[in-house]
Formats: sequence, C-alpha cells, structure tokens
Amino acid sequence: MLLGLTALNGTARAANAVPDAPNPTELNPVSFVQSVLAQNPDIKVQESAHDAALARITSAGALDDPMLSYMSAPRSIGSDIGYRQNVQISQKIPWPGTLDLRSDAATIEAKSVEYQVIDTRLHLASQARAAYADWYYVFQAITINRETIKLVGHLKSVAEAAYASGQAPQQDVLQAEVELTRLQNQSLELERRRQTVQAAINALLNVDPGSSVAPPGGLPTPNIAHGFEELTSVALAQYPALKSADADITASRDRVELARKAFYPNFQIMAGENTLWNMPQQQFTVGVAINIPIGGKHDGDYDEAQAKLRQSQFKSISVRNALLSSLEKTYAAIKQSNDTVDLYTKRLVPLADLNLKAANADYSAGRGDFLKVITAEQQYLMAELERERARADYYTQSAALDYQTGGAIFADGPHEVTP
Repeated sequence: MLLGLTALNGTARAANAVPDAPNPTELNPVSFVQSVLAQNPDIKVQESAHDAALARITSAGALDDPMLSYMSAPRSIGSDIGYRQNVQISQKIPWPGTLDLRSDAATIEAKSVEYQVIDTRLHLASQARAAYADWYYVFQAITINRETIKLVGHLKSVAEAAYASGQAPQQDVLQAEVELTRLQNQSLELERRRQTVQAAINALLNVDPGSSVAPPGGLPTPNIAHGFEELTSVALAQYPALKSADADITASRDRVELARKAFYPNFQIMAGENTLWNMPQQQFTVGVAINIPIGGKHDGDYDEAQAKLRQSQFKSISVRNALLSSLEKTYAAIKQSNDTVDLYTKRLVPLADLNLKAANADYSAGRGDFLKVITAEQQYLMAELERERARADYYTQSAALDYQTGGAIFADGPHEVTP
C-alpha cells in the first residue's frame, strides 16, 4: 500500500515548497534535525555511557593484579643468625573459561548500550521532526488567521455600507465585530502557541528558550511505500530498543554461566623466598591455593543472575509488544492523516470556498443573510486549519514511524550501525 500526500501536488501554497538549498532566513527540516543531533546533550550522555561500557571490556577479561607480600623477623636484626625475612608473590587465576565469559558479557553489554545510543538519536530526530511540524502548523495557522481577519474586515465594511444605506440591520455590523474579536483572540492563542513551540525547539537545540527561531521553510511529504506487514518486519529487525533488550538477554545468560562457574574453585599460585627457614634448600618456596566454594554467597549470586535473566526476557517481550501496538496506531494515524488531507484538498476546502463566495455574493447583492456569510467564513477557516493540521500530523506520525522502524523512512536521518 502506497501512502503519500498526492492530493497536494500542484495545490499546496507556494510558501510550503521545500527549497532546493537551505535558506538562512528559513528553518530547514533536514538541517534542523542535524543541528539537534549535534547539539542535544542527551546524545552525549548516552555516548559517554557507551564509552564507559567499552572500557569495561578490557578490565573484564583481565586477571586480577598479582599480590606481593613481605614478612620479617625484626628480632633477627643484628643477631648471630642474621636478618630473616619472607618475600612472596602470588597470582589469582579463575576457573577456566571465566575470563572469556566476563569479556563476552561486557562486550554484549556494550553493544546493548550502543543500541541505546542509536535509540536516543532516532528518538531525538523524531522529536525534532514533530516540533518542526508544530512550528509549520503554527505559522500556517497564523497566516490563515491574518488572511481571515482581512476578509472579515472587508465583510464588516460591506455590512457598514449596507447598514448606512438602510439595506441591512445593525446586527450585521455587530456580528462582523464579534467575529473580528473572536479572530483576534485566536491570534493571541496562536502567538502563545508559537512561543511554546519555539521554546520546545530551543530545548532540543540546547539553547536559551527565548532564542528566536526562523520561520519554517516548508513541510516535506514523505511517501511510505511499504505495507503494514513489511513495516512490521522492518521494525522487529531494526528497532534499537528491542535490539538492546535482546542483547541484555544474551549478556544475562553469560552472567548466569559466570555465577555457575563461581561454584568451582579459583586457583592462586605462589612463589617466594623465605629466609625464616635455616636450611637454604627450604628457603625458596612455590605453592598453590584454592578457595572452597561452599558458602551461601554463591547460591545467592546464582539465584540473582537467574532472576535478572528472567527480567531481561520479560523486558524484551514488553518492548516488543509495545512496539507492535504503537506501530499499528502510528500506521493507522498516518493513513487517516493522508486520507484527511486528500479529502479536504479535493472536496472540503474547495466546497467551503465556493460556499463562502456564494454567501458573500448573495449578501452583496442584497439577497443573503449576513449570518450565513459569517458561518461560511468560519467553515472555510476551519477547513483550511484542519487540512494544515492533518499535513502536520502526517509528518509527525511519519517521524514516529521512522523511529519505530529504526530509521527506515527518512533518508536524511540517523542510521544505526551494522552490528
């Protein structure tokens, strides 16, 4: 199934066309997303966590530091037998395979964190596109509001002329004044909305909330040339949060195996020079020691590792179910937004325009009711606003779908590395 805003081809406002090259006086959606990914501190937080996880790989597969011990017999100093002492070095060696398991678990845990970095980037890109869609809609709504105020101002002048000539009641003038006041209040609400969205954009860019933001340069209309089943397969294969959860399962299995190996002894090899012994043949010593893993600590560690494995398995199931649920909702919302734009562009907006022109013509000719003119104006205003809202929703939901499918929708966005 092909979803695209084909209804807007040739009918969209010229101001909505995406420029071929970035305009410094306009906010370009592609460069905006790139700026967010470069400046937002959330990515730096995750990247630092990934660096820490990578650093743990080296230490996880390394042996413990060797131990150097020293003992002396202070009373032997100056005695006729000479100064006596004991110097010994020892190295702890875990049960075979333990170091490899530790290294493998740390490597997989680092991969899990890497997927979290990718998830953060994709999520921020989705948030940036949603904020841009809101920014676009606010400016479209402000433009429509201003155009409508001019229209109602003209209608008011017509009503005043008709009232002055005795061809219309004073109520027509009052109705026009009421509508103008309503539109002016809408203008105040839109300005508040503009400031709110501006603050959200600046928060994503990690700059002062009051910093000025250029007007939007246009709203892209991505075509989603995949059916729901194909998108579902892509999402299950590429969604980074799910891949991170699956990596956690693998790492947890390694941790369970590590806990099981703790029931086997560790070895400690030793060598030293012990002059506490009189005979030279007895002074050089070598030895080995093992721990006796019979304490309850190992049972507790093993049970904890098993519980964490179950936790990671259930988390993966939860993430998968949430993904499938949100994916279905997003796809349905995209389809609805696409159909709404198509319906409004082809039928409702043209009909509302014709209705407004007919009501205006009838009233100007002295045959119509001014209330019908105001009603027609409100219907046309609402139709235009709802169409632009549907266009913004389509872009916002496409951004959500891009996040859920691991960056499969927007070619200009962040893409995950191949594991």
